Amino acid sequence: MKMSKQQPPADNLYLQICRNPIFKDLLLAQITADQWHTFTALAVFMNKKGECYPSQNKLKQILGLNSVASVSRRIASLEKARFKGEPLIKVFRKKKDKVKGKFLFASNGYQLNQNIITIFAPHDTTITYRRQQMEALKELKAKTLDSLNMAASRKDDKQTRRSF
Repeated sequence: MKMSKQQPPADNLYLQICRNPIFKDLLLAQITADQWHTFTALAVFMNKKGECYPSQNKLKQILGLNSVASVSRRIASLEKARFKGEPLIKVFRKKKDKVKGKFLFASNGYQLNQNIITIFAPHDTTITYRRQQMEALKELKAKTLDSLNMAASRKDDKQTRRSF
Protein backbone atom coordinates (compact mmCIF):
# COMPACT_ATOMS: atom_id res chain seq x y z
CA MET A 1 0.00 0.00 0.00
CA LYS A 2 1.53 3.28 -1.04
CA MET A 3 1.03 6.10 1.40
CA SER A 4 1.40 9.80 0.74
CA LYS A 5 2.65 12.36 3.22
CA GLN A 6 -0.14 14.10 5.05
CA GLN A 7 -0.50 17.72 5.99
CA PRO A 8 -0.19 18.72 9.65
CA PRO A 9 -3.32 17.85 11.64
CA ALA A 10 -6.08 20.44 11.37
CA ASP A 11 -7.37 21.96 14.60
CA ASN A 12 -11.01 21.31 13.75
CA LEU A 13 -10.76 17.53 13.38
CA TYR A 14 -12.09 15.21 16.05
CA LEU A 15 -11.51 11.57 16.93
CA GLN A 16 -14.49 9.29 16.76
CA ILE A 17 -14.12 6.09 18.75
CA CYS A 18 -16.52 3.37 17.72
CA ARG A 19 -18.48 2.03 20.69
CA ASN A 20 -19.01 -1.59 19.67
CA PRO A 21 -15.36 -2.69 19.63
CA ILE A 22 -15.03 -1.51 23.22
CA PHE A 23 -18.50 -2.22 24.61
CA LYS A 24 -19.55 -5.40 22.78
CA ASP A 25 -16.25 -6.88 21.60
CA LEU A 26 -14.28 -6.02 24.79
CA LEU A 27 -11.31 -4.54 22.94
CA LEU A 28 -9.88 -2.89 26.05
CA ALA A 29 -9.81 -6.25 27.83
CA GLN A 30 -7.74 -7.67 24.95
CA ILE A 31 -5.03 -4.99 24.77
CA THR A 32 -2.82 -3.31 27.33
CA ALA A 33 -3.22 0.23 28.60
CA ASP A 34 0.08 1.13 26.91
CA GLN A 35 -1.22 -0.18 23.57
CA TRP A 36 -4.43 1.88 23.85
CA HIS A 37 -2.41 4.93 24.97
CA THR A 38 -0.13 4.63 21.94
CA PHE A 39 -3.00 3.85 19.56
CA THR A 40 -4.88 7.02 20.54
CA ALA A 41 -1.68 9.08 20.35
CA LEU A 42 -1.20 7.90 16.77
CA ALA A 43 -4.84 8.67 16.00
CA VAL A 44 -4.24 12.35 16.71
CA PHE A 45 -2.11 12.47 13.56
CA MET A 46 -4.23 10.40 11.18
CA ASN A 47 -5.90 11.54 8.00
CA LYS A 48 -9.23 10.46 6.48
CA LYS A 49 -7.67 7.22 5.26
CA GLY A 50 -6.38 6.31 8.73
CA GLU A 51 -2.78 7.04 7.77
CA CYS A 52 -0.35 9.00 9.91
CA TYR A 53 3.33 9.94 9.92
CA PRO A 54 4.36 11.26 13.34
CA SER A 55 8.02 11.23 14.26
CA GLN A 56 8.98 8.95 17.11
CA ASN A 57 10.37 12.00 18.87
CA LYS A 58 6.94 13.69 18.75
CA LEU A 59 5.26 10.48 19.96
CA LYS A 60 7.78 10.31 22.81
CA GLN A 61 6.79 13.83 23.80
CA ILE A 62 3.03 13.25 23.54
CA LEU A 63 3.18 9.95 25.43
CA GLY A 64 5.45 11.35 28.14
CA LEU A 65 8.12 8.72 27.58
CA ASN A 66 11.82 9.09 28.29
CA SER A 67 13.25 7.58 25.13
CA VAL A 68 12.56 6.92 21.47
CA ALA A 69 13.36 3.26 22.20
CA SER A 70 10.28 3.15 24.44
CA VAL A 71 8.19 4.44 21.55
CA SER A 72 9.66 1.77 19.24
CA ARG A 73 8.78 -0.96 21.76
CA ARG A 74 5.22 0.33 22.06
CA ILE A 75 4.80 0.51 18.27
CA ALA A 76 6.11 -3.06 17.91
CA SER A 77 3.69 -4.25 20.62
CA LEU A 78 0.78 -2.42 19.01
CA GLU A 79 1.68 -3.84 15.61
CA LYS A 80 1.32 -7.37 17.01
CA ALA A 81 -2.05 -6.63 18.68
CA ARG A 82 -5.13 -7.90 16.85
CA PHE A 83 -8.81 -7.03 16.86
CA LYS A 84 -11.07 -9.60 15.18
CA GLY A 85 -8.02 -10.97 13.38
CA GLU A 86 -7.00 -7.57 12.00
CA PRO A 87 -3.99 -5.59 13.27
CA LEU A 88 -4.70 -2.45 15.26
CA ILE A 89 -2.03 -0.74 13.17
CA LYS A 90 0.05 -1.56 10.14
CA VAL A 91 3.54 -0.07 10.07
CA PHE A 92 5.17 0.99 6.82
CA ARG A 93 8.89 1.24 7.46
CA LYS A 94 11.08 3.13 5.08
CA LYS A 95 14.57 1.89 4.51
CA LYS A 96 17.36 3.78 6.17
CA ASP A 97 19.57 5.65 3.75
CA LYS A 98 23.30 5.76 4.15
CA VAL A 99 24.84 9.16 3.45
CA LYS A 100 28.57 9.75 3.89
CA GLY A 101 28.88 6.54 5.88
CA LYS A 102 26.07 7.42 8.33
CA PHE A 103 22.57 6.06 8.42
CA LEU A 104 19.76 8.57 8.15
CA PHE A 105 16.56 7.55 9.86
CA ALA A 106 13.44 7.59 7.75
CA SER A 107 10.06 8.24 9.29
CA ASN A 108 7.58 5.39 9.43
CA GLY A 109 4.01 5.50 8.26
CA TYR A 110 1.13 3.95 10.15
CA GLN A 111 -2.30 2.74 9.07
CA LEU A 112 -4.79 2.62 11.95
CA ASN A 113 -7.71 0.20 12.06
CA GLN A 114 -10.67 2.41 11.17
CA ASN A 115 -13.16 -0.10 12.54
CA ILE A 116 -12.05 1.23 15.91
CA ILE A 117 -11.24 4.89 15.45
CA THR A 118 -11.75 7.50 12.74
CA ILE A 119 -11.58 11.25 12.39
CA PHE A 120 -14.28 13.68 11.41
CA ALA A 121 -14.64 17.39 10.91
CA PRO A 122 -17.80 19.02 12.18
CA HIS A 123 -20.04 20.48 9.52
CA ASP A 124 -20.84 24.18 9.58
CA THR A 125 -24.30 23.23 10.83
CA THR A 126 -22.71 21.43 13.79
CA ILE A 127 -20.60 24.47 14.64
CA THR A 128 -23.59 26.80 14.24
CA TYR A 129 -25.71 24.53 16.44
CA ARG A 130 -22.97 24.47 19.09
CA ARG A 131 -22.75 28.27 19.04
CA GLN A 132 -26.53 28.49 19.43
CA GLN A 133 -26.35 26.13 22.39
CA MET A 134 -23.64 28.26 24.00
CA GLU A 135 -25.65 31.47 23.44
CA ALA A 136 -28.76 29.87 25.00
CA LEU A 137 -26.67 28.68 27.94
CA LYS A 138 -25.24 32.18 28.47
CA GLU A 139 -28.73 33.69 28.37
CA LEU A 140 -30.06 31.12 30.84
CA LYS A 141 -27.12 31.72 33.13
CA ALA A 142 -27.63 35.50 32.97
CA LYS A 143 -31.38 35.15 33.71
CA THR A 144 -30.66 32.84 36.63
CA LEU A 145 -28.08 35.20 38.08
CA ASP A 146 -30.42 38.17 37.61
CA SER A 147 -33.28 36.39 39.38
CA LEU A 148 -30.97 35.42 42.24
CA ASN A 149 -29.75 39.00 42.56
CA MET A 150 -33.34 40.31 42.50
CA ALA A 151 -34.40 37.85 45.23
CA ALA A 152 -31.42 38.84 47.35
CA SER A 153 -32.16 42.56 47.00
CA ARG A 154 -35.87 42.03 47.83
CA LYS A 155 -34.91 40.05 50.91
CA ASP A 156 -32.59 42.88 51.97
CA ASP A 157 -35.40 45.43 51.41
CA LYS A 158 -37.78 43.52 53.72
CA GLN A 159 -35.15 43.23 56.41
CA THR A 160 -34.37 46.94 56.14
CA ARG A 161 -38.06 47.88 56.36
CA ARG A 162 -38.62 45.68 59.39
CA SER A 163 -35.66 47.15 61.24
CA PHE A 164 -37.20 50.65 61.22
